[in-house]
Amino acid sequence: MGMRVLVFANRVQNAKLSVRESHIHKHLQGNGVKIIYIYNFYYKSLSFEMLVNYLKLFYCFLTKKKDDLILIANDRSVSFLSFFKKIGFKLAIDIIDNRALQRLAYKVDDSPEKIAFLQKLLLKNIDICDYIFPVSQSCKELYPEKYHSKIFVIENAADPLWLKYSKLPEELSIGFVSGIAPGRGIEFLIKAGEIIKGKVPEIKLYIAGTASKESEEYYAKLKCRYESSWISFFDDISYSVNINQFISKCYLMVIPSPDHIYFRTTLHLKLFDSLACGRPVVSTNCKETARILNTYHCGLVSDFTEQDFAGKITQLLMNRDEASIMGKNGRRIVEDIYNWDNMARKIIHCTC
Repeated sequence: MGMRVLVFANRVQNAKLSVRESHIHKHLQGNGVKIIYIYNFYYKSLSFEMLVNYLKLFYCFLTKKKDDLILIANDRSVSFLSFFKKIGFKLAIDIIDNRALQRLAYKVDDSPEKIAFLQKLLLKNIDICDYIFPVSQSCKELYPEKYHSKIFVIENAADPLWLKYSKLPEELSIGFVSGIAPGRGIEFLIKAGEIIKGKVPEIKLYIAGTASKESEEYYAKLKCRYESSWISFFDDISYSVNINQFISKCYLMVIPSPDHIYFRTTLHLKLFDSLACGRPVVSTNCKETARILNTYHCGLVSDFTEQDFAGKITQLLMNRDEASIMGKNGRRIVEDIYNWDNMARKIIHCTC
């Protein structure tokens, strides 16, 4: 019996995991790890699912080995898992996002008390866990130094076997894919696009993503105000179905993130998805994203002004050879470094 990972998923069975969770679990399995899902650990009444989950836990307890790992994601409370730690299970938390910083960056109307609660919960989880997996070195540095010995950076990545490389299209189209919310730089991007259009009249701007309930009104106003012959919104893009198709129709991809600690410290999935498809990326100067683009020459980095952002995009639109080389460089680093199989192997290496 090899390594087993018990995934405590606070969701109904068959509901979607996050993209990061799905890929990491898949590639852990590809490296010989058995994944056991425990759904909805808290129950208000007796149910068949509850009995199945408790039987799974009882079986894991009876057959426990030293390499067994309990893995949770983000700020789901692990306090109730302290019992499993006492009986010998190792606990790990995958910090997909710092929820408190994320909600501040996205300008969600949360009270200071809720933000403080989310941050306190995350630190409590970090304290109890044996392994912490943030997405970047900068994220690691957000947490007290006393925890650094048990923090292992597991960056975001892409799957080069699933996301296919393609040549740049003839159409000079700029692509943006993300959740739609205030604070994500969409209006900044549109204003930069208006500057670009003065030099490159034939450009198209494609904005893909869906809005949460909190941002539905914002998204509706955005579409009403800006949708036009050259700006198109796509709210039917599914990561598992047609994200490859969307990126491939774009000449380049953009990450217009504002200057906020959340964006400076995170590494977006969309960065690696774009690189996997062979698309150069233009980003504002957020530390971790800029490091990838500059180190591997797979995109350009601008300051946080619309003029410079527009200038960097225009540079690539008017230089197809440079854009193509950057696209090939990006594809290469996904194949060699930033792929989910490598990230799964990192988890196995640091926990065994």
